[in-house]
Amino acid sequence: MQPIIDFPHSMWISQHTIRFAFKEEISHSNFHAVQTFNRFLKQQLRHNLVESVASYHTVTAYIKQKIDVERLGMQWLEMQASTTIDKGTNRLLKIPVCYDEEFALDSKRVMDFTGLSFEDIKTLHVSKSYYVYLIGFLPGFPYLGELDPKLFVPRLQKPRASVSASSVGVGGGQTGIYPVDSPGGWNIIGKTPLDLFDVHGKEPFLFALGDEVQFYEITKQQFWEMKSKGV
Repeated sequence: MQPIIDFPHSMWISQHTIRFAFKEEISHSNFHAVQTFNRFLKQQLRHNLVESVASYHTVTAYIKQKIDVERLGMQWLEMQASTTIDKGTNRLLKIPVCYDEEFALDSKRVMDFTGLSFEDIKTLHVSKSYYVYLIGFLPGFPYLGELDPKLFVPRLQKPRASVSASSVGVGGGQTGIYPVDSPGGWNIIGKTPLDLFDVHGKEPFLFALGDEVQFYEITKQQFWEMKSKGV
């Protein structure tokens, strides 16, 4: 049986907006709690809910009429005891990355900050699974956690004016991929041949919230072969 998740702290932002807050941290357990609670709200308040927005540790609900928070808390505990809520589904996405020096623009900075060789950096980056905890600051940009603590590197003090689409970066405790060309301050360590954004596609974005992501290394030749085939 899954452990009971405590009811989050609630705060009214306005007459029609309430925010629920879990622990202020980036972790898979916290992500699970937030997403489970978000699904619970959509099910429990479906006739009163305009929209709910989940972040790393909060869920903000926009509602038509005020709700009884104490009663909602009781329903939250009852739901977990009965396990009647949809648990959702996650996809496993395996993402090829070329770490060649042509693409690893910040390899020296990351090596200097961590004290690791670039071979060790690559090994650590591909050695675990990540989860899409958030999508922003660009449409389709996946914030992936949690990064190995040995790879924690602060973002650039002065962001680049332009980072090319599909660049893979690390920043703080997360890793991410730029879906389009844009300014950015993440430390770039590689590039994937995959396109993260297709304006004409049925699903325009490659990633969705909750996806599990595994990186694997490819050579520069494999990168250009996959790029030319549109894989």
